[in-house]
Amino acid sequence: MVCLERRITVAGKKWKKHISSDPKSFRRPRGSKRPAQAILIVTEGEVTEPVYFEALKQKLALQTVEIEVVGAGKGDPRKLAEAALEELKKRKKENRNGTLGLSKAPSFDELWIVFDTDVPVEHGKFHDGVAFAEAKGVKIADSSPCFEYWLLLHLDYTTAQMARFADVKPRLEAQLKSEYAKNCKHSAQQIPPLLKLLKIAVERAVKVRQMHEEAGTSPPPNPSTNVDLLILTIQDAASPANT
Repeated sequence: MVCLERRITVAGKKWKKHISSDPKSFRRPRGSKRPAQAILIVTEGEVTEPVYFEALKQKLALQTVEIEVVGAGKGDPRKLAEAALEELKKRKKENRNGTLGLSKAPSFDELWIVFDTDVPVEHGKFHDGVAFAEAKGVKIADSSPCFEYWLLLHLDYTTAQMARFADVKPRLEAQLKSEYAKNCKHSAQQIPPLLKLLKIAVERAVKVRQMHEEAGTSPPPNPSTNVDLLILTIQDAASPANT
């Protein structure tokens, strides 16, 4: 799997994902009781998260989930939400003007932002960013302290507090039985096999969230993740045969 298989803009460079230009890709099936969904996922991370969701798209044979990587949103969920809203506005405008590519959705049914909580909490941007996103209808899939905790739940259940990525990394490496690094090479090798354990990860994430709810933990609870909520939305967008 190639990491840069999507159109993204990072540091002034662009890469293009080669996908089918068939206009039926985003056409809602006739007589379908559950129409296809177009979901925009804006991620803070530039490698791990995009690779994970691209791998999930391939596993579920999805054509209606798009990923926009916004490195500038690091440390501020509000910026990620604003980027998602801007992409929605741009997409609708292109559709009206007739300039929208055939392989792109004319709009999005749901907007999601994926980010780590360690930096926003440290700089006091978490609560304001979450409030802004919720007010604008942008859904949140945050992980405390980081996305790697979600990856860890595929392999192990733990509720031990971990302040930063550096605290999660050795636990994840112990389960992977190999070094973990945030780069294309490691992500492409280590992430796809984790998807076989997706159901277990979702169940563990729900269990952790229920624990914090019962304890009345102040947000963002550590450790925790809401990525499972996005996963369920993505699975619902897939055909029943692929879920």
